[in-house]
Amino acid sequence: MSLSSLLFEIAYATGNQNSQQQAPAGATALALLAQFIPLILMFVVLYLLIIVPQRRREKQFREMINSLIVGDEIVTNAGIIGKIVNIKDDILTIEVGADRVKLKIYKWAVKEVLKKAEPKD
Repeated sequence: MSLSSLLFEIAYATGNQNSQQQAPAGATALALLAQFIPLILMFVVLYLLIIVPQRRREKQFREMINSLIVGDEIVTNAGIIGKIVNIKDDILTIEVGADRVKLKIYKWAVKEVLKKAEPKD
């Protein structure tokens, strides 16, 4: 008896046993659902631990960018500290250093606001 015929007989015998002991359709669907529960739980945990906090940070960043006014003291992503002297669309003009050098930067380059200016009424 060769190895392939032995494997064929084992597979045939296993197939006959499974066909004789078929589970009801409801039990099969329930077993299939039970296999997907860990996958579903992983996606829920991923959503709650990563996606929700990221959206919250993005919302806070957009609010900070939209609330910038002339006179605010900011820090850029490059670590440059300056005071906003002009805002035009998405470009800020800031003054840096004792010589009052003016730099133009994009709003998205602002990392944080150090001091908020008093809004003029």
